[in-house]
Amino acid sequence: AVVSTQSGHYGRGFQTVGDKVEDKLCAGDDADATKCKGPEFTYAAGITSYDYGCGECGDDAGCVECATASCNVEEVAGDAFECENYEWNNATDLFVANAANTTCKSKASMTEHVCNKPGTVAELEADFTAANAGCGPCSVAQEKTDKKCEEASTEVNSAVSMTALVLPLIAAIYALF
Repeated sequence: AVVSTQSGHYGRGFQTVGDKVEDKLCAGDDADATKCKGPEFTYAAGITSYDYGCGECGDDAGCVECATASCNVEEVAGDAFECENYEWNNATDLFVANAANTTCKSKASMTEHVCNKPGTVAELEADFTAANAGCGPCSVAQEKTDKKCEEASTEVNSAVSMTALVLPLIAAIYALF
């Protein structure tokens, strides 16, 4: 379980009620809860099926905690995307992208898909730590600062943006003829 460093819980949190998630006052055994809990997100698995609620995760896998009112906001799965996954090749002493890309999960709230790869200064195996098989941001901040890890991103809705540009253009050309 991952714990947020925020504090000041006010006795409410998002809770799974049937097949919906609602922002409600904490009640029953959890009425005095100082934390909220909900499903965990990873680039490999996406959003877990853990229920939203008040209280601590304990040792429950797939659960994250936070400590402010309604901090366990409902997350919705986004589109899958692909990233190259780089590994060190002992024969060439270089980082090489695997033949197959990694399929990465996202959340609907994400505005861009981010991949990580070896940076221009990553010349030794120890220089770069691959994060999430290439999915998501660089896992070691110093590697990014030292240009041993680079991040590449694309807008989540880039296809929608292109369609919004192309369709009016087609309509304008059609109207001319």
